Amino acid sequence: MSDDRTLSIVHDHYKETFATIRERERLRDRSFMILIGLFALLALEVYNPAQVGAAIGVLHVLGTDIDLKQLPLSLLLDASWVLTLTVALNYCRAAAHVERQYLYLHKLEDWMSAALGDDSLYRREGRVYLTNYPLFLNWAWFLYVIVFPVVLILACLVLVWHQWFSLPYSIWHKGFDTIMALLILASFGVYTVVPRLSRPFKKGEPEVLAKHES
Repeated sequence: MSDDRTLSIVHDHYKETFATIRERERLRDRSFMILIGLFALLALEVYNPAQVGAAIGVLHVLGTDIDLKQLPLSLLLDASWVLTLTVALNYCRAAAHVERQYLYLHKLEDWMSAALGDDSLYRREGRVYLTNYPLFLNWAWFLYVIVFPVVLILACLVLVWHQWFSLPYSIWHKGFDTIMALLILASFGVYTVVPRLSRPFKKGEPEVLAKHES
């Protein structure tokens, strides 16, 4: 295969990989915003269930009207916890995929730069991106990777504690919701904490991952 043909194939693969990363980043960001909204809903359902019950109406599903006001608030809270867990899993999965793919993208840039005979070319997402890295993006990384998981953990613990000691729901509902909350905490722990303690980083990888996470 000619050198030009090889470069063309790798370049196309690079563009496809970058497009995939961008799609995952949009999914990650969308999941993040939905997750914030769901925790706001959980807070309302736990601290002011009467107001939530008065606000809900009729849901139209496949030509059938479902009067949500007739459903127990405990079931709505169960459903909210399940939905929150689902969105949290999507967020962690999309974010982890972005991390993994950026390292691979940097390897493609290394190969292309060497093949082109100029080490300064083809460095958009690697060396150029990391050069003179803005302070604000470091701050954004700190909020995303450190502050957000801590706030989420505290929110889960506070909501579950209040549900156990302040709401008149059965122990089965409280137990189910506690399991959902623990699964959310475990998901973020596996995504954020475990990899940073266990994976054998190569030189420069922690900095690259940290900056691309934001």
